[in-house]
Amino acid sequence: MSPYRRATGLPSHAPQNESDLLPRWTPFAPLAMVALALAVDLPTPGAISGDVFLILSSMIAACVYSMRAVVAVAALNSLAGLVFLFARHLASDGEHAVVDYIALLVLAWASVPLCGLRLSVQRRLVGAERVAESAQRAVLPPVRAWWGNTWIAVRYEAASAAASVGGDLYAAEHTPHGVRLLIGDVRGKGLHSIPDVAALVGSFHEAAHHTPTLVELARRLDEAVARHTQETAAVSDGGDRDRSGAHFDEHFITAAIAQISDDGTEVRLISRGHCPAYLVSGTALRVWEPEHPGLPLGLGEFDTGPWMEESRPFGPGNLLLLCTDGLLEARDADGRFYAPDADLRESWRRGPQAVVDRLALAVHAHTDGVLADDLALVAVTRAEHDPPPRRAAPPGP
Repeated sequence: MSPYRRATGLPSHAPQNESDLLPRWTPFAPLAMVALALAVDLPTPGAISGDVFLILSSMIAACVYSMRAVVAVAALNSLAGLVFLFARHLASDGEHAVVDYIALLVLAWASVPLCGLRLSVQRRLVGAERVAESAQRAVLPPVRAWWGNTWIAVRYEAASAAASVGGDLYAAEHTPHGVRLLIGDVRGKGLHSIPDVAALVGSFHEAAHHTPTLVELARRLDEAVARHTQETAAVSDGGDRDRSGAHFDEHFITAAIAQISDDGTEVRLISRGHCPAYLVSGTALRVWEPEHPGLPLGLGEFDTGPWMEESRPFGPGNLLLLCTDGLLEARDADGRFYAPDADLRESWRRGPQAVVDRLALAVHAHTDGVLADDLALVAVTRAEHDPPPRRAAPPGP
């Protein structure tokens, strides 16, 4: 990410142009069918008819062309069929040739309403995709890339190709106590997890400003998750199970909450059953596994151990990486887990966005592009200088 950008978060999954989704040869297929019909029919009178290729030409056009182009192809095929009729077919087949030509006309021009139906469905699908993307961005809104000298970058990859948001989550807020970061992983994955993601992220954005310590913030979030689970179970039509088949008593969210002081001297962390964080400074890469990780959010009433936050020095240039198990439990074809240490060491000096982009690409390469779980990455550093100014817009003509 360029340091001139002011926000980071979900990548855009806006609908692509239909032409970008089709193979490169498809725009030429209808005309190729017409050429094939001419090459087959005219040199072999009465033996092989080219009408079938003309019909295929119109049907393919209905699937890939605009309405005007489909009409033009239908007219072209009608004219080609007429040439076949008077040049060859009428003399050899008589009335049968006329019937075949009428059938050709009907099927060629049937491509026009078929194209209209396709375009109508496409418009509705594009509209639905845009609404879905807006809703998903409301669940995980963009995060400011700069708060003072604190530079944040986020990378999110949903395991489901049909969604931008899955069961992982992130959030960030600048509070009177410093910059607070949240990363979490809902039990399960996919679209069924989105309500839990929305409940926790919304609670964090509010509670982060009104709780002086991370322990109090974690307890507030634990209560919010438990309350959301109870309300969901109360209104569920499926009894004691959610739509994914899990018991509501089994609902929980692993989470880690970090706080970076405004003076940039330390970073504090509390983990609720979440995977470790990474701290990089100078040539040292340290895995930060809290001594008391605690139970996940939503299960706090069963946690008899201490709720503790820990602190580490965090000077200018140091980098903190928060991740979900989609990074640490990614496996290759032989079942080997991905280890981020080498990629993290090679990329951290280039800034948070370089780190999350490098790790995401490495995970895709390690798994051959097939993510078994959602992936969320949050990298943050304290820059040694103020954020760069916005680039001035180029002067108008």
